[in-house]
Amino acid sequence: MFLLRTDDLPEQLKTQATSLDLARGDTLCRRGDPVRSLFALEYGRLQSWVATTDGKQVPLYTVRSGECVLEEALFQDHHCSDVVAEIRSRVRSFPIAAVKATLRQRPDLAAEFMALQGNRFSALSLSLELRSLRSARSRIMQFIRTSAPAGSNGVRLIGHLRTSRMILD
Repeated sequence: MFLLRTDDLPEQLKTQATSLDLARGDTLCRRGDPVRSLFALEYGRLQSWVATTDGKQVPLYTVRSGECVLEEALFQDHHCSDVVAEIRSRVRSFPIAAVKATLRQRPDLAAEFMALQGNRFSALSLSLELRSLRSARSRIMQFIRTSAPAGSNGVRLIGHLRTSRMILD
């Protein structure tokens, strides 16, 4: 993630970045909070989720070290989800205006950021697709099908299903 490669960042963005330590259970932001920053996870693990009207928490995605979180901040005035630290974590915070200026000035970083967002969208789409399937067998089969490269005949499992590695043909 380019925001964590300090040698590759413009000086203006580097000097405006700050770090924030989160203990397990700490909230980085809540849905509806005003957007001020874009965050990159230095280490730890965060969970992004939304609450239904009956109070049920619906997880959207897990953020792992090196990933960006709250990317919608570039396009929204308010955050769209709650983000909570699952374990002790540290995020680097970048002011939105500085990130936008950097992406306009550095098309290479903008392209990298767009690719990361495309991957996040694909992972979230697959997660929603798998959640809609009732049986574990159906979820596993769909995951394997979507993991196979386009145009291939599928995957080959080596060994027993519990301990197998997936070979993509």
